[in-house]
Amino acid sequence: MTNKEGFNNVVVALDWSPNTNHTGFYVAKFKGWYTDAGLKVKLLGAHETDYRGSYTEANGTNPDAGYPTPCGKVAAKNATFAMNSPEGVVGWNTPPPGVERPALKTVAAVLQAQTSAIVTLKSSGLERPAALDGKIYASYAARFEGRIVQQMIRNDGGKGDFQEQVPPMLGIWNTILSGAADATWVFT
Repeated sequence: MTNKEGFNNVVVALDWSPNTNHTGFYVAKFKGWYTDAGLKVKLLGAHETDYRGSYTEANGTNPDAGYPTPCGKVAAKNATFAMNSPEGVVGWNTPPPGVERPALKTVAAVLQAQTSAIVTLKSSGLERPAALDGKIYASYAARFEGRIVQQMIRNDGGKGDFQEQVPPMLGIWNTILSGAADATWVFT
């Protein structure tokens, strides 16, 4: 959509708070490359008010309660593009039975390799996925997340039995630091 200044408005819904994965977007904005191309670009990070409920409050623990995600922002036409993980895009495009939502298309890979990892504190002594049996995993409530972690534990010789808890997303790392959970998935 063209605004009154003659620029095309573009909103990019980032997958988290601004970090090194988003550097190219911010460099292009700072250097004026978007403006030079006739674009007025807004970069929407998880720290923004538009993401309230998803990443900061208890509402973020319930994906059925108006849970704004990057893909959801595009589907609702509140963003032009979304940056999301491969598993996030798969989850969006394979909704649970009875849930209707528009299919989204992947247009680019920003990174050459997956940048996420399951992490624990070094002091926990948990050095292998199988060691997560019987432990508490801090989850983002992504639909396939628990099953991915469970299969990872099984593939390492464990049973895949762990407790999944869903704290508010921007505080998820603090649940590890405080000892309220043993492991979580981070995006490096």
